[in-house]
Amino acid sequence: MNSSRTAPRRIGSVPAESSPRTTGGKYPTWFGPSDAPFFGTVHVPSDGRARGGVVLCPPLGKEQVDSYRGMTLLAQKLSAQGLLVLRFDYSGTGDSWGDQDRPDAISHWQRSIVEAVEFVRGCGVSEVALVGLRVGALLACSVAAECGPLTAVTLWDPVVKGRSYLHEQRALYSVSVTTDSDADPRVSIIGAVLHPDSAAGFAALDATKTRTDAPVLIATRAERGDSKPIRKLVDALSADEHTLSGHDDFLEPSDFEVIIPAADIASLATWTAAKFPTEPTSDVRVQHRSLATVDDIHENIEFLGKQQLFAIRSSSDRCLPGGPTVVFYPTANEHRVGPVRMWVDLARLLPRFGISTVRFDRRGTGESGTVSDGELTRLYSDEGNEDALTAVQQSGTSPENVLVAGMCSGSWYSSFAARELGVRAAVLLNTLDWTTRRLEFVKRSSMHTEETGLRARALDRLHHWGVRTKNALQPRIPYALWIWLGRRGLIQVPEISLRLLSDREVQTRVLLSPTDTTWFETNRGPEGMRRLQNRTAAPSVTSFESGDHSLYGRDLRENVRAELIAATSAAFDVEITAPSPPVPVGRVRL
Repeated sequence: MNSSRTAPRRIGSVPAESSPRTTGGKYPTWFGPSDAPFFGTVHVPSDGRARGGVVLCPPLGKEQVDSYRGMTLLAQKLSAQGLLVLRFDYSGTGDSWGDQDRPDAISHWQRSIVEAVEFVRGCGVSEVALVGLRVGALLACSVAAECGPLTAVTLWDPVVKGRSYLHEQRALYSVSVTTDSDADPRVSIIGAVLHPDSAAGFAALDATKTRTDAPVLIATRAERGDSKPIRKLVDALSADEHTLSGHDDFLEPSDFEVIIPAADIASLATWTAAKFPTEPTSDVRVQHRSLATVDDIHENIEFLGKQQLFAIRSSSDRCLPGGPTVVFYPTANEHRVGPVRMWVDLARLLPRFGISTVRFDRRGTGESGTVSDGELTRLYSDEGNEDALTAVQQSGTSPENVLVAGMCSGSWYSSFAARELGVRAAVLLNTLDWTTRRLEFVKRSSMHTEETGLRARALDRLHHWGVRTKNALQPRIPYALWIWLGRRGLIQVPEISLRLLSDREVQTRVLLSPTDTTWFETNRGPEGMRRLQNRTAAPSVTSFESGDHSLYGRDLRENVRAELIAATSAAFDVEITAPSPPVPVGRVRL
């Protein structure tokens, strides 16, 4: 087995277990109760001494995913000012154990914060501050009195009332995603699903009822600063204020591109750090745990390959060394949890049937690498290709024992690794990019680019001209010419990618939402499928009649989950028992 797949460790160097002081760096860890541990990452100042600790309380749902690297940047800046910092996931969210749709989720989220504070104090610091972003601010306020003396409380773009937030999020979900069936009573917001009892409990939360003697900073967007809830909160807490800028592109990006508000983050770090003693007061001793075992499922924190990609490997005693393994690919610039945490749920289900799983972060996402002020991670890149291959190569088994799965750009990277390495099976969800050869001016609209000036404008114009020309000529282009253009990277042709997978005898299932089906048909996918149908390893394409591209829609996501389980069962000839989707969604084989 490749030696570059390492045991869990701090990024940098490995401190000895008996070391009197934890050396500076970043330590991903499990903490809290052994039967339902939380996942977190501890940032330790460079000299291993801290003048205090800070607990960062994240948002929920899509906001939690979009803000992940921004929260990491804040942790880095606080650590650079001599503070130990803990970022973490609430119970039942992110990588922390528990079900997100449990009826008592709110009390578990609140308890998560209290336990996070206790963990930080257990690392050797006495003075602790809370920083909460959006819902994280509301939850932090709700338990501030239970956390012991606090040095400071920073409320970052805070949600003031749970009821208003829930109403806004449910309306946004209905307008921009879908309307869920009443057959399943769970409550959806974008990026999360709640039990009705939890929704009711959340609606009762009110930050203006906070009890704390700590100094408070309230940082709000300009358009919200004069709202009645914010003014009431400022008055109730006698808070300092800061006006934020550029947060729409941070927490409500129009597409996959999240712009981190580095200047605001620096201001929040400076205010928070100024509330602590000026000199280091204690050595730091982080009791980090790289292994969590819950209900016979083992989860190991690992770092893969020479680039040390962050990963979590899930297994059980039923999983054989070198046996069947599923590798889950992250989507766009999001981290490893998958659409509405689906990768985490599946990662903990499959080992019960002898199938190991690996979920990982490619470079510039999640826990892989540090965050810079002006970070822009390209959606598609040579580094991304390398990371896609590394995930399979470091999976702990041979490619013929691997199933890869990914959505959108994760689907493309899954397909790339499958055809390059010849894995056993691939499940490609809501694929938008069918190219196998990437030309910059062709992919201009789906790439991060920092270019400006004449060359950038010329590439943009060439891209738009190419799109208009393709759309105008498409009905009249013979399919043979369509293939020829696709092989040169000038247009997207699903058959080319699917044929390469078939040539490698990869068992391929493509699952498409309605909008992705339209794109597949626009690029003449059904014609290619007819040409591939008699092959030994012919791919299958399933179109769902309702749902959204990002799988925020609950009903489609549950059906896709069932399809992915079925594909895994078929690939490894293992019977996997799991509940049927509460609301079946119609589907058609293309």
